[in-house]
Amino acid sequence: MPLKNYIYPISLIFLFCFDLRAQSGSWLPVGADLSYPRTLLKASQVASVRNSLSNGINFSLYSGLYNSINGSIPGDNTANDGRRARATFAKNTAFVVLIDRKPAGSTLTILAPEERANFINNLKAALENINTNVEAFPSYTNWQWRSKELIDYMIAYDLLRGVGEDETSMVTSKAKLQQFAGNLYTQSVANIFGYNFYNSVKNNHALMTAAALGLSAVVLNDATSTTAAQQPVNWINNGLYNIDNVLWRDAKRQSDSTAVAGYAEGPYYFKYAFLNVLPFVRAMGNFLPDGRNRYTYNGASRSIRNPYYDHKFDLLYEWMSAILMPDGRYPALEDSYVDMGMPELALTGKSRYVQPLALKNLAPNQLNSLTAQLRDLTVDMRAAYLAANITPAEAANSTLTVLPKSGNLVFRSGNDSLANYLHLYGKNGLAQSVTGGHNHGDASSFILHAKGQLLALDAGYLSSSYRDSVGKATNHNLILVDGAGPAIGTDGTTNDAEAFIQNTFNTRQLAYGEVRTAYLGTNITRKTLQVRKNYYLLADFVNAPAAHNYTWQLHGYGLENGTAATGTFTDNLATQQEGIWQKNGVNLKAHVTATGSADAYTKGTNIHEVTYNKSEKHTTLLVQKNGVTQTQFLALLHPYTTNAATVTTTSTNNTAGLAATNAAYQDIAWAQADTSYTTYSNNNLPEVGSDARLTFYSQDNTGSFAQAFVEQGTTLQYGASQVLQSTQRANINWQQTDLTHYEGYVSRNTSLTLALPAPPTTVVGANISDYNYNITAGTLAIEFSGPSNFGVITQNNALPVRLINFKAARQEHIIQLNWQTAVENQNAGFTVRRKSEGEKEFRPIGFVAGKGNSQTLSFYRFEDKTAPSAAINYYQLIQTDWDGKTHTSPVIAVQGRNYLSPELTVFPVPAAEYLQVNLRGVAAADNLHLQLYTLNGEVVLHQKFSNETSLNVSKLKPGLYYLRVLDVNGQVITAGKKIIINH
Repeated sequence: MPLKNYIYPISLIFLFCFDLRAQSGSWLPVGADLSYPRTLLKASQVASVRNSLSNGINFSLYSGLYNSINGSIPGDNTANDGRRARATFAKNTAFVVLIDRKPAGSTLTILAPEERANFINNLKAALENINTNVEAFPSYTNWQWRSKELIDYMIAYDLLRGVGEDETSMVTSKAKLQQFAGNLYTQSVANIFGYNFYNSVKNNHALMTAAALGLSAVVLNDATSTTAAQQPVNWINNGLYNIDNVLWRDAKRQSDSTAVAGYAEGPYYFKYAFLNVLPFVRAMGNFLPDGRNRYTYNGASRSIRNPYYDHKFDLLYEWMSAILMPDGRYPALEDSYVDMGMPELALTGKSRYVQPLALKNLAPNQLNSLTAQLRDLTVDMRAAYLAANITPAEAANSTLTVLPKSGNLVFRSGNDSLANYLHLYGKNGLAQSVTGGHNHGDASSFILHAKGQLLALDAGYLSSSYRDSVGKATNHNLILVDGAGPAIGTDGTTNDAEAFIQNTFNTRQLAYGEVRTAYLGTNITRKTLQVRKNYYLLADFVNAPAAHNYTWQLHGYGLENGTAATGTFTDNLATQQEGIWQKNGVNLKAHVTATGSADAYTKGTNIHEVTYNKSEKHTTLLVQKNGVTQTQFLALLHPYTTNAATVTTTSTNNTAGLAATNAAYQDIAWAQADTSYTTYSNNNLPEVGSDARLTFYSQDNTGSFAQAFVEQGTTLQYGASQVLQSTQRANINWQQTDLTHYEGYVSRNTSLTLALPAPPTTVVGANISDYNYNITAGTLAIEFSGPSNFGVITQNNALPVRLINFKAARQEHIIQLNWQTAVENQNAGFTVRRKSEGEKEFRPIGFVAGKGNSQTLSFYRFEDKTAPSAAINYYQLIQTDWDGKTHTSPVIAVQGRNYLSPELTVFPVPAAEYLQVNLRGVAAADNLHLQLYTLNGEVVLHQKFSNETSLNVSKLKPGLYYLRVLDVNGQVITAGKKIIINH
């Protein structure tokens, strides 16, 4: 038969099938797993979930859930609370039936047949008598409850089908669910004079409604109807399209698909929405494999990936993990409750998003346990959490978290529950403009949590009815201008102050970041320095065209004359300019000053939220600077349990200054409006001078350099010593982390000279173009082509006597050696040894007696008048104790009088297979070595060579490396040469 004779009948069959599916409205995507259960878990996971409930916290959660269903179905099927209670009862009952276990003492036993049958009868009765009413649009407030009811009932139906109940025994239940979903769909797409829900509402309400419809499509995918509102294919199109639109696509979207941008309404309303979205996303992962399908809504069609696998959702989960406080709660940003965690992120299936809770310091009426967190007022998520079967993982956040798109700047001392944590807020753009009715007047505000206790508060969220009681600028830790600040957002209108995170860096001992904002005609930049993961310096730079009265605020968690329950506050503001809050054995000391000293220190009493519609009082510290166009506030915030830092005010007419001392360090810091050179002499330190706007300098308890930082500076001097010098004004950090390791940061291209007492063996950094060491001056000069963290390793100093400087310099035919010690203990003296180029061994050339015992700087000098003038000469000290024990210093080198600087050339760059290397300016020798090393200093290739060679780099990973030449003594002949490998 000709082919055309087949085409017509086949076409008729195709059109008939297409028309039948269009009329039925079922959703049968390719690859779907049609087995039950398919929402919280799959059949293959039931056994492992059951086993996980046998002990520990899971046993406790399951026991509580089981006990909640022992009784009759809640009778109220009309009021919101009653309807929610019935849906929760149905879901929890279905989970117990699926698990088929009950607690008996400290173990689980199989359900008795009659008990199991009773649970199933109760569950079917609840499903068959669902109140399917959905309030008519344009009123949608109660849809938040309807959507949660629908999700719980759908999960209950799904789990019961997974137990083995067939469809024929649940016809009525299925019909009720289909009607309920259809009613919600009908109202969500209703159009009144061109006004409809999804086109007007782009927030948590839209996400909750869409997620409930999407989950309904997964559970009842095979349901059919000639009514469009009751067709699963329309539910899924509505659900996925609008979730995708609200989160990622719309002009007023709540987040961003290209970076961690948070959720604009804040952590609580993210959680509130995602208590609906997460069950739907998890169900999609159980129902469909990874991939894209087209979904159509209101005439527009999009290709949307299965959300369970979509990395865009991970960006939201990453945000929530990144801002998490050490005890497992979220900072109370925007309209967020102070006691809120989100263990429900277990539904993502990824343990890294679920951190352990450490809530022992919360009050009895707060969500102070995992059970309480999962039984929030709005929904019971215990079954969902247990079904996810996730073991919480320790957090892995960096010391500094910088999220400019979501407005989060977080400093941490670690990731354990007792770590220090400081959060500063800096939202702008969409993250700030679409928050509308959930936005606070909080630009640049901070929250501090340490040692397991919240210490500096944002005031939280009582409820939507009382949000303005705790959401104003006077409730937040920010600068007030003439007693006011950014306006609180209202429905449809955000606050009037954007804020921007900028100029951040992170090194081992110091981390830094700024939040810049403007309101009420005033520019404010809050500059924050985390010092040794121990305390925080906040420098607020305030300026305006006209004079104002400025007030620095800190809302601490404690009340003057308070109790153990409220926390306490004490102060010595009149003499020491500081206040101390104490709660649960943890203290926060705040020492605050201003340029030319503050005009007044006062205290106020404010309220913060404890839990839903419950508040308590706390004491607020207020520091004032009045009638000025510009000023700087400088605050030291020190969280501690036993030993507080001693802090003194050192402000001058032109600076705001503080000095701090503890058992290990002496620190000094000051802020000034301009970049004039200013010197300080305080805190038993020699004079410190700088031309930076913000300066920090620290030495340890032996008097040795520890850390330094200048913000927009070019120079820092300590006594007669130049600590750092830059050709360009920049943010610069320089610090010593141990005897031979140094770290730093520079914010731009510049030539930077740093004090370095010993020659470097390694200098690494992303944008280092060249460096050299001046052995005479004891300085390291580094050329930077752009912003860079960098590291320096010097030669090892094994002396028990603390040698802090060993230099040698040629003066015609004489070589002069100088060295210093910081501490000496039973030091008999130093044998000076020399080895000239060509010699195999060091030999002694003199002895210098030591000081014996000393706790102050000691200076030594030796002249070598017999050193060969043309050769390279190497020197070493042998320090001898009184008991005859000896210790060897690093080796230093002095070039011959006719020394020519060696030049290392390499090609090609980038290299793929081989790298040609040529060394000029050094006599050919067999004892030279090449080292190829990574940015972190790891040596990946080491071989001998004689001035010219070819390196095989074919097996090395592509990336940036550095190449240097060492002589027989391990001395660096050439600085690190940048190499790029690109296969």
